[in-house]
Amino acid sequence: MKKNLFIWLLLSLIISVAWAGQEVLRLELGSFRVVRVTTTEGKTVEKFEPAVSAAPGDVLEWRLQASNVSNKTLYDVSLVIPIPKGTRYLPGSAEKLQLDEKTVVEPEFSFDGGKTFARPPLYKKIIVIVNGIKKEKRLEVGPEEYTHARWLLPLLTPGQTVRVRLRTIVQ
Repeated sequence: MKKNLFIWLLLSLIISVAWAGQEVLRLELGSFRVVRVTTTEGKTVEKFEPAVSAAPGDVLEWRLQASNVSNKTLYDVSLVIPIPKGTRYLPGSAEKLQLDEKTVVEPEFSFDGGKTFARPPLYKKIIVIVNGIKKEKRLEVGPEEYTHARWLLPLLTPGQTVRVRLRTIVQ
C-alpha cells in the first residue's frame, strides 16, 4: 500500500486542463489519513494528517478541489475521484455537493473502472448456468466494489471553486 500511496500523492499535485494553451480548470487532489483523538474534555474528534503512509484499517479522506480559472463558464464539468486499489469505499462518505440554492449534485459511482456511472444501488449482470441452461442474473454491487466516484456539475462559473470528498478504508 505504501508504494501505491506515493503514486496517489504524486497525483495529488495540481493537475490542469488546458484549452488552446490556456488553463481553464485547475484540479487539486489530496489524501489525508483520518485520526481520531480524544480531547482533554473527553470528546472524540477527527484530525487530518497528510497520507504519507497507511496501514490496513486506516481511513483515508480524498479531497478534490476544482477551480474555474478562466473567464468563461464551463459546462458539464465531471469531477472524478478514483478509489485506489488496496482500499474500499466507505459507504455514505461521498457527500452531495450544494452548488447554489437550487442545484445539488449527488455523487455517482462506477464499479467497472470508470466506464459507466450511476447512483446507488448499482447492478451488474452475470451469466449463470442452471441445469445446463445459461441465464442472465442481475446482482447488486456492494460499495466495496466501487472503483470511482463522480460528481457531474451542470456548470462552473468563472472564478468558482468547489470541493468534493470521499473516504476509503485501507485493506
